[in-house]
This record gives sequence, structure tokens and C-alpha cells, in this order.
Amino acid sequence: MLMPMLWRNDLDDIMDPFDMWDREADSFFGNDLMHFDTMKTDVIEEDNDYKLKADLPGFNKEDIGIDLKGGVLTIQASHKENNDEKDSKGKYVRKERREMSYHRSFTVGDDMKPEDINAAYENGVLTVTLPKKQLEQKNEDVKRIEIK
Repeated sequence: MLMPMLWRNDLDDIMDPFDMWDREADSFFGNDLMHFDTMKTDVIEEDNDYKLKADLPGFNKEDIGIDLKGGVLTIQASHKENNDEKDSKGKYVRKERREMSYHRSFTVGDDMKPEDINAAYENGVLTVTLPKKQLEQKNEDVKRIEIK
């Protein structure tokens, strides 16, 4: 079962005074680079499963890893680019490097098994499908406590 802790970090940030200051600074200085700092992920609840859709444009399938440990699903992606352009004498006309790295964790419950999880990467979007686990209902007799 996908736990509400998926959104815990985002909700905590709303009231964090340091995060509030960062948002104010971003609005003053501009936040053109802000979209590079986190892996944007949609969580979709369907009848029988949950889908996590993570935007990872510019990555190859080989750059992405998904791990499950202790009821926590972790998605990480890392990509490096090195664009060297030299003139005819071998001197650099332009040399640029870019490195992107994302890491995101979701609490999915201790009963989730790796074989229950499906993942696909297409057109820059990673889709992870997690089945909904049915909670066992215990039919326990109610025991009334006598008040003295």
C-alpha cells in the first residue's frame, strides 16, 4: 500500500522558515534554474494500483536505477555530458560540461516485493506501477471492559 508519507517532505517544506526564505529569494532573484533541483513526480491512484510518473528528460534508461529496501522505493538518476568542440589547431572554441542527478524516495510498505513492481521509461518519463495491497481485515470479537 502506498503510504501518505509520499508527500511528507513537500508538506514539511511549506512551514519551514528556511524554505520560506528560499522561496522569497527565488522570487526576488529569479528562479530560472529552480526546475533542475528536484525530480517532478506525479502520483496517480487507479483502481488496482498506483502509478508514479517521474519526469526525467535527457536521461537514458541505463542512467536510471530503482531500489526497494525496508519498505522504501528509491529512484535515482544520474547523467553526465561533456561537449568538446575544438578548432583546426586543437584549441578549444567551446567546452561545456553538464551533470544532472536526481534522487527521490517513497514509502511503499514492508509487504511490497520487487516482483510486484513494474517500471517503464519512455519519452523522458519513468512510469513505476505499484499494486495496491489489500489490508487483511481481522474479525476479532469486541471485548467490553467493565467500568467500576
